[in-house]
Amino acid sequence: MKRMVIVDDERLVIEGIKAIIKRIGADVEVVGSAQDGMQAQRVIKNLNPDIVITDIRIPYLDGLSLIEECKEYCPDTIFIIISGFQEFEYARKAIRLDVLDYITKPVTIDKLKAVLECADKKLANDSEGTETEKEIEKPKPESGHKAIDTIVEYIEKNYNKDVGLTELSELVGMNPAYLSALFKETLGKTYIKYLTGLRMEKACQFLEEGNKVSAVASMVGINDVHYFGEIFKKYKSMTPREYRDLKQK
Repeated sequence: MKRMVIVDDERLVIEGIKAIIKRIGADVEVVGSAQDGMQAQRVIKNLNPDIVITDIRIPYLDGLSLIEECKEYCPDTIFIIISGFQEFEYARKAIRLDVLDYITKPVTIDKLKAVLECADKKLANDSEGTETEKEIEKPKPESGHKAIDTIVEYIEKNYNKDVGLTELSELVGMNPAYLSALFKETLGKTYIKYLTGLRMEKACQFLEEGNKVSAVASMVGINDVHYFGEIFKKYKSMTPREYRDLKQK
């Protein structure tokens, strides 16, 4: 039985997908769910599911950024995007991020059944799907590095906000898949890793000033204090409180 994680900021949508899966008798077990990108990242990393269905617009880390990050440690996981009408074009282009398919809201029995059948075929034959990788190679625009400069400047000013690949791609007029590849090629790291590193640098500064850990987490755009602590410890090999106390001595 295939293991699935569902990500959507609306609990009703999550429960609706669960109900549809049960009704159609799909060979799928929903092993986890999340209602924001940060929570989803932890759930996916811990469970390493076969399939992830995620909305494209979720808090803290948008669906495309979530996929980009999770692909690094769950390369075999199949990702399916849910999108509203306004995000339809980005959902379509997300296939080039090695997303299997997309579903437009509302999620119906027929739509979910069709996409799960595609997932079955994909899992049965991992050799399929190489075309998605080739598509990323959208001749490169001459303004590529200028676009990255624009994005880096934007991130520097907005690192404490929910800034994802979807918003950035709109900012520079590129599709999310190409922007993701260009960013990593230019700076040597994914957009999420770059943003996280910047946030941790800023967090160190705020902690050295004696701010409370919860306040610092919010100041760098991470409202989940526990998650902030996990990331910071990976970055500095100590907890935020330990770092602050060390610098205050």
